[in-house]
Amino acid sequence: MTLIDRVGTMGPFSRSFLALGAQNYVSMALAFALNVVLTRRLGVEDYGRLAMLLMLGQVLLLGTANWTHIGFVRFASEEFNATRRLYKSFWSRISIAFPCALLCMFALIWWRQFVASYLGVPVWAIGIIIAQFLATFALQSLGAVFQARQEMGRYGAMLVLDKAAVLTLVAALPLAFLNVPVVLALYAVGAILVTMAALLMLGRRALLPVQCGTTRKRMLAFSFPLLISCWAGFFGANWFDFIIIRQFRPISDVGLYQLGWQIAAVAQQITIVFSTLLLPKLSIMVARGEKAAIRSFLDRTLPQWLLTTSVLFIVILLTARWLLPAIFGPVFGDSVPVLALLLVASSSLALFNGLVPLISASGLTWGLSGVTLMSASTNVVLDFLLIPKYGIVGSACATVLAYSLSAGIVMILVQRRFGHVRHLPWLIVPVPMVYLIILLVPDPVSYLVGVICAVASIGILLRIYGFGKVLMKEDPA
Repeated sequence: MTLIDRVGTMGPFSRSFLALGAQNYVSMALAFALNVVLTRRLGVEDYGRLAMLLMLGQVLLLGTANWTHIGFVRFASEEFNATRRLYKSFWSRISIAFPCALLCMFALIWWRQFVASYLGVPVWAIGIIIAQFLATFALQSLGAVFQARQEMGRYGAMLVLDKAAVLTLVAALPLAFLNVPVVLALYAVGAILVTMAALLMLGRRALLPVQCGTTRKRMLAFSFPLLISCWAGFFGANWFDFIIIRQFRPISDVGLYQLGWQIAAVAQQITIVFSTLLLPKLSIMVARGEKAAIRSFLDRTLPQWLLTTSVLFIVILLTARWLLPAIFGPVFGDSVPVLALLLVASSSLALFNGLVPLISASGLTWGLSGVTLMSASTNVVLDFLLIPKYGIVGSACATVLAYSLSAGIVMILVQRRFGHVRHLPWLIVPVPMVYLIILLVPDPVSYLVGVICAVASIGILLRIYGFGKVLMKEDPA
């Protein structure tokens, strides 16, 4: 029996995974190309300023939409599985998010002078920030509909089209007209175009009638703890790092940190795709009490996936020193130490993202909120301690420790409920091991030793966690 057979029906899941995986990597390639164009056309300082504007849009999404995403996918997937419709879940989410959106936009308009001065943009750019926020929310809402319907091919197509539209618009615009607010406007235009295409794919009756029923109350009760975790996640992620870096360092350092984060985020997308696919599948499995399938996921599928991500992160770690300055320009060479540390953090994020769908499917949202709150608090404290002295490298170190803490706590929660996860940390050990070798062993020997140790450790883990094998004996809960 193959890898996916033990997680659910192999055919649909495998096809969804391959479709979304392939489209997601096309999307990542387009995002990579977009960052190449932006870094070379904007320069370090304006690239950092664009990062700050995108950060503000993310803050607006946190306050309105992101905290209801998991709840929507959970209830909509159950509604669609039972009735082949999901309009009640969709409009329940909109009715929850709309008042929050109005409040956030009012606050932004009220403090527009301060915000514009802090970001270094004209006041009229506040309108573009709001437009980009609304367009992104619409895009994410329809993407979640495809996710809940398990139409991962269409969901992946939205990711590709969004990045392709922005890249085309940015590349086509003459350099004389290109500045930070204009680039943000192009992000909004791209999201609007893809949203319109998604509506055409869904059809006008897919989201009708406008009705909530009891779903709104259930979704709000489920999602409210995630409001805490979303905001905690903001303080534990790169967006908050930008604010602290901007306070103690020049805005060009924000640009350097943003590039390192963007490259790490491209690698992290593989873990996000995995988590995205698992949430509706595991929600159904947990609801049905399919303990054998859940155990197979923890004993076989997740370990093999973590080993795959470790190989990917190590390859990037060993090549970043030469490739990053060659692609983005020598001025961005100082992003390499940041990227290396963020790849170590990404290995912990892979473990976290692999286990979070089980937490969400089990309804343990308060526990998840507690995890993100502790992780965020750690990141905030370490940012204030490390950034003033060590700059962007200190910020990356704070991210490593915060992500490691959240992965460890989530692992404890899953171990108590389902068991079978104590062996998982071994699968991410090769990434920090190679990083330490590169850091401590003199060049150029460090890279040779890093390659040898990486191959040896991955080989040992492959023998233990070989594909297609039963990995672990019963692990007492």
